[in-house]
Amino acid sequence: MMGKQDNQMQMMIFDIESMIPENHLLRQIKNCVNFDFIYEKAAPFYSKTGRKSIDPVVMMKMLLIGYLYGIKSERRLEEDVSLNIAYRWFCGLDLANRVPDHSTFSQNRKRRFQDGQVFLELFNGIVLQCIEKGLVSGEAVADGSFLPANISIKSTTESINIVQKSAIRYLDELEEEMSKLPGYHPPKPLEVEKRVLKSTTDPDCGYINQRSKKGLGYLTEMTVDTANGIVTGVDCHPANIRESDMLLNHLKKQKENLGYPIHTLALDGGYDVGAIHRGLELLEIDGYTAIRVYQNNALKKGFRYCPETDGFLCEKEKLLTFQRIIYKKCTMNYYRLYQIPRKECKDCPNLLHCEIDKGGVRINASANYPAFHRNKQKYETPRYFEMMRLRKIWAEGTFAVLKREHNLKSIRKRGIHRATEECLLSATALNLKRMIKTIKAA
Repeated sequence: MMGKQDNQMQMMIFDIESMIPENHLLRQIKNCVNFDFIYEKAAPFYSKTGRKSIDPVVMMKMLLIGYLYGIKSERRLEEDVSLNIAYRWFCGLDLANRVPDHSTFSQNRKRRFQDGQVFLELFNGIVLQCIEKGLVSGEAVADGSFLPANISIKSTTESINIVQKSAIRYLDELEEEMSKLPGYHPPKPLEVEKRVLKSTTDPDCGYINQRSKKGLGYLTEMTVDTANGIVTGVDCHPANIRESDMLLNHLKKQKENLGYPIHTLALDGGYDVGAIHRGLELLEIDGYTAIRVYQNNALKKGFRYCPETDGFLCEKEKLLTFQRIIYKKCTMNYYRLYQIPRKECKDCPNLLHCEIDKGGVRINASANYPAFHRNKQKYETPRYFEMMRLRKIWAEGTFAVLKREHNLKSIRKRGIHRATEECLLSATALNLKRMIKTIKAA
């Protein structure tokens, strides 16, 4: 006899939790991670009177589901949470609860979370739990990646603006140390005309034009611990700011906000700058940076640096001593001046070969050349090769996973705070997955 479905309405007691497999990612996250800290962090954004709002933990968990499973649209996220039992259970919503509307997220961004601070607190809270569980080692890598902005090419405008240029301030401690050197004087800002390419729909993004990166967008800087791939720091800036300019303050914030002690750090050649090397030393970080080839290099003319005397020796063993630091307006940078009296070299057959600047034997080196030299001594050591190997695995690999699986191929929202929010939520989702994987394997 042919069967036919009985559509008679039935009443039954239904336990959602029993439907979630023990090995389901969301069950493992809920068992290992305590999200209650969000209530304390979000409390300043809510009034103490009036009608109760939507639970902030529910909102954050819904957003994390979107980044965990690559759901790009918040409209789609609302629909999926409504239909998926596992998503409902993770958010603490039973079948009778109405799923928050997608507009709830945008309204909360406008009214409560304008600066995105709550998303930073969410990210830091998860990182702190990783630290408490012993999942980070203090051996890390750092790198940046370009993220295209969500704009139309038709919205771009080009203009010639008058902008103020000044010396880059890498780190306050570095500036204080520099101010004590002979010859120092505060740099004066210089007004210059600059061609600026901007977007009318997202004026916060910046333009970058490099061999492998070109367009309007944002630059995200991330630090990844090499023990289990936990992302411990996230910053986002317009793409026209160099990665090396923001690295030191990026690392300093992690130390102050998380108490995360970075002992060793690996970087690519874009960070091979004297100020970076000295800044890492001031932050008590043992840095390993790939070496970049500089064209105007005194070492190519046969000079060698003597760290004991902070001077350069020529091929005839004459010492060029450190005199003072100088500031060049054309480059907006400080340099260390190493010099020898001309009379000591007047009879030297190599004089014409050694003359470098203004007819005298003088060398302009990085303002932090001693630290720059110390980094070069690490080059091609076994430890250097090990750190460069870890950088390729964790820095490049982490960005690849974030872009492929966690909604970070480009920035979908507009504005620096929203771009930072996307980077933080994407990194938080990855941290949750790597935390669960490590705990499960232990």
